[in-house]
Amino acid sequence: MAITLLIKKILICTLTILITMNCFSADLVSIYSLAERNDPVYQQEISIHRAVIESKPQALSKLLPSINLSGNTKRNAQDITTSGSSIGSDGEIDFNSHGYSLSITQPLFRRDSFIALDQADSQIKESEIKLAKAQQDLIINVSENYFNVLISLDNLEFAKIEVKSLSRQLEQANQRFEVGLSAITDVQEAQAGYDLAIAQEIQAINTVDNAKEEVRELTGEYIDKFDSLGENIILVKPSPEEIDSWTQLAIEQNLDVSAANYALEAARKEIKKQSAGHLPTVDIVASHGYDSTGGRFGSTRTDRSAIGLELNIPIYSGGIVSSKTREAHESYNQSTHYLEKARRAAQRSTRGAYLGVISGISQVNALKQAVVSSETALLATEAGFEVGTRTAVDVVASQRTTSKARRDYSNAKYEYILNTLKLKRAAGTLSPDDLNLINTWLIK
Repeated sequence: MAITLLIKKILICTLTILITMNCFSADLVSIYSLAERNDPVYQQEISIHRAVIESKPQALSKLLPSINLSGNTKRNAQDITTSGSSIGSDGEIDFNSHGYSLSITQPLFRRDSFIALDQADSQIKESEIKLAKAQQDLIINVSENYFNVLISLDNLEFAKIEVKSLSRQLEQANQRFEVGLSAITDVQEAQAGYDLAIAQEIQAINTVDNAKEEVRELTGEYIDKFDSLGENIILVKPSPEEIDSWTQLAIEQNLDVSAANYALEAARKEIKKQSAGHLPTVDIVASHGYDSTGGRFGSTRTDRSAIGLELNIPIYSGGIVSSKTREAHESYNQSTHYLEKARRAAQRSTRGAYLGVISGISQVNALKQAVVSSETALLATEAGFEVGTRTAVDVVASQRTTSKARRDYSNAKYEYILNTLKLKRAAGTLSPDDLNLINTWLIK
């Protein structure tokens, strides 16, 4: 019996340790670090960038010497039949033959290969910027998901407070009805408010679970506890304060715009590369070979060497060069349109985020005061209910107003922070270091 109890204790301790290892409290920076290592979307972008980097050595290889070595050995059989000749005799002869050939080709003039090498630099730069953009997107995604969890936790806390308050209100309403101090409608109103609060609490619990699952999708880890946002949040206007300065900065530094510029440059070089198919090519070619053969009349050995220039002039290739050149022109036109689209999107997102930050500061301050006012009004309504000057309906309504004010205040703080991050992303200046400041506003 004692052994069984000991085994149970060991199992419980082990399970507790495992749960503790998999469920831990985290702040914004630590969750971002997890996502940076484990988010499949971001890791995919890293692999894409590494693949693009290989375009440079591949392009360079076409300008470097190519060396080929080939060899052969054969077993030969000759069946000789002669007629009208006194030389030789008929019969079968078996013999071996072998040889090798070594060739070296050094390109001298290949216009398309030189352009491809230059084009690879543009493609790699575009890929670097896209990877940086993926990192900025990850910062925003982590922040949004983190604050979604905090919002859902706040809503759950508000729902629990409302349930507790309305439960007390329902109890008081029943007591007052039993002694004839209030009508049955007060009880019914209090009951309806309490039932609705219970339903909202259940919904809030489900929302919390879903929000945590979204974080796990990014990080690959289940995080049970999240550091909450304190009251020490600093509300700061964007610097520079002029919205036009931010839009100009976005045009110059927005990563989508920068990537589109390099894509346009690569598309321009693609036109030159394809049209170079009409140009001749010049190579230095050197070779050395050896052949040895036998037969009825003896064996022969041949050594051969050669070095020289090889000129190839394309005359007609079925129109494929012209077709690919036209295709490259259309791809270039497509890239110009994409660049313009990226510029407009950068301006729109910058202005939207800037205005969001400015209005967010005012909203946070106003809603903070609204919370204070609604809480004061709630206390007054509850006091009036105690003395019979206010009804349960009034209390329920005041309670809901207070809960809404608290929710709106919390949401406004999160929205302000997200808009500051989105403004920096639009301007191309967002980095993981920006999360460090936000982390100082969190409390365990």
